[in-house]
Amino acid sequence: MISEFPLFIFTTLGGLSAGLVMAMAAFPPAEKPARPWLAPLTALVLLGIGMLGVLFHLKRPALFLLALRNPTAGIAQEAYCGIVLGVLLLVLLIVCWRKGEAPKALVWVTAAVSLVMTFIMGFAYLANVGTAAWANWTTIPLFVVGDIAMGLALWAILSKDVLAKRPFTLANIVVLAVLAVVMLLTGLHFGSVGNDAMLIYAGLVVAGLGGIAVSVAAQKAPASWQAGALIACVLVGVCLSRYGFYAASII
Repeated sequence: MISEFPLFIFTTLGGLSAGLVMAMAAFPPAEKPARPWLAPLTALVLLGIGMLGVLFHLKRPALFLLALRNPTAGIAQEAYCGIVLGVLLLVLLIVCWRKGEAPKALVWVTAAVSLVMTFIMGFAYLANVGTAAWANWTTIPLFVVGDIAMGLALWAILSKDVLAKRPFTLANIVVLAVLAVVMLLTGLHFGSVGNDAMLIYAGLVVAGLGGIAVSVAAQKAPASWQAGALIACVLVGVCLSRYGFYAASII
């Protein structure tokens, strides 16, 4: 197991949560959903489990509190943003539960915080000059675009028929294509500094190519299984590439 497994859990589940919120904001349902609270609840649970990864990474709660006192530390910035996002998601959940829908302004503010958190996640590793494979510009889009791709795929499960809508499909294909390019460039950089890039390339094939193939098929012949196939391709592909990313750690 990689030494940074708790952080792998945090950035994957926390990133999935953030990506889901951004997808909710960008592609709101055309009709009032039967369970409007489901997506905010899902995002909140994913973020909560992901935040546990930060605690396990630091091993002792006292170290977590100590880290919060240093606002320049990447893990502190991730924690700050995660806490703010958690509060916003809780408010969003309560509003959706009581009123059946949330104000667009609240959804967009929550999405903006989500986007900021994905940037912070990537920058925390870009700034880690001790690991040459991470200190490259592709690190930030690897996290940001990967999280958006995961969020769109999960939204295809939670939002009825969104996968069959052309604007969503086009956006999804563009995001997956950009993710594939970023994974390719990341893999090339890993190889140039002597790190194994096989898992990153595997993620490219599964998430990028596989996800695009499912998205195209969903437009030509919509079927109920395609949303599940999309989330499977994207989630597995991003996890493979992110696991390979953390495997480069010298810790």
